Amino acid sequence: MRLISILLVFGLLLAGQETLNNEGIIKLVKAGMSEELIVNVIRQQPGIYLLGATELVALKEAGVSEKLIGAMLEKGKTPAAVPDAVKKSTTIPGAGLFYKKGAEYFELIQEDVEWKTSGAMRNIASAGIVKKDLNGTIAGASSRNFLQNPMEIVIAPPGGMTINSYVLLPMKAAKSAREFNVGPVNKKSGLAKGAIAFGVEKLGEGQFRIVLPTPLGPGEYGILAVVPSEAASTAGKMYTFRILL
Repeated sequence: MRLISILLVFGLLLAGQETLNNEGIIKLVKAGMSEELIVNVIRQQPGIYLLGATELVALKEAGVSEKLIGAMLEKGKTPAAVPDAVKKSTTIPGAGLFYKKGAEYFELIQEDVEWKTSGAMRNIASAGIVKKDLNGTIAGASSRNFLQNPMEIVIAPPGGMTINSYVLLPMKAAKSAREFNVGPVNKKSGLAKGAIAFGVEKLGEGQFRIVLPTPLGPGEYGILAVVPSEAASTAGKMYTFRILL
């Protein structure tokens, strides 16, 4: 009876082409499926996996084997097939952050950050770790990038940076400016303090689409690079956008 239930779940997964994540893999393991079966599911199903140090520890503690984690890592390295018609109309211009409008990508505008915390730049380590709570301000009541849901933002990190160099932050209005706060990574969640969690889909070499669990509500947001690039320090600038109703 148990074998029939497992095979039924497997068949439904393949038929529905559900996008798997860390939680989904843990559920399959706890359901008693074999490693071989789950590896096949990982290879055949679309998947968005968070595989930072915190997530890897959580997976291990939940009973996910190193073989399965290896299959999840391998899946993340393999970009999903994209139809030729889409490839022709979705060219990323280069390194940076971009949003999609229609069939074209446009670069997100960067704005200067005025740090309100003393020694803010010294408290952003080269490994992308924020050492203490930092408060920043950006002049102007709103970003000039206006986006609507469903939105699509692509990150193409420049030299010396990875997708893990970026944090997504909400901002609040403060007179004629916008304010934000970012702090050290929470050991349980793996998120920087004040940050919004997001997953990624690999589009191509060095190109990642942001995937949000739920759409962002109306308001002001910013994407902060907390690792300096090879060309220049990016910790003094933020990519900003406003979500409209």
